[in-house]
Amino acid sequence: MSYILLGVLVFLSSACAILNYSPCETVSMPPVEIHDKAESLSFSYIPDDSKEFSNDNRTLPWESHLVKDLFEQHSRFSKVIVTSTPPENGMHINVYQTDGPVSPWCRASIWTIGIVPCYADGVVYTMHFDVLIHNTLKESYQYEISRKGVQWLGLLPFFWVNLFTTQYKDAFSANAYQFVIDAKRDGYL
Repeated sequence: MSYILLGVLVFLSSACAILNYSPCETVSMPPVEIHDKAESLSFSYIPDDSKEFSNDNRTLPWESHLVKDLFEQHSRFSKVIVTSTPPENGMHINVYQTDGPVSPWCRASIWTIGIVPCYADGVVYTMHFDVLIHNTLKESYQYEISRKGVQWLGLLPFFWVNLFTTQYKDAFSANAYQFVIDAKRDGYL
């Protein structure tokens, strides 16, 4: 019974936060490109919490699917391949994130399941896009994902406010779109 209660408290603690991520607006993308080249592009996205990489489309994280769709629709490459290692020849893009600092108050809020209040305002992730050509790093792009919000157990009745805020997935998408625009401008995509 105590495990069930603890599980419910952990589940509810995530609902006790009102968070807004940025960048909050996706950039407007150019129209889908029609290409006749036979070149292929490989990329990898391995999240921090993943122990081993899988090429199976059914088990890829949603981030990989989003990036793959962007590359397929908005690049000069006819085929996009998800792989864990860069090929000897051709272009490969490594996509990964690094964590930003967590304040002691927010760490305490997590440990106490929201009893200790926390105000967060700052960078939580930095997205990295490393462009490799023939297994040599040519360019590195970095984009930040910031979070502003409050976490506290007393906010549970107001969890619905999150329906009107920018979510993490939207901020991730905005950064991926921005990378495509920047890489096209520099001649990589």
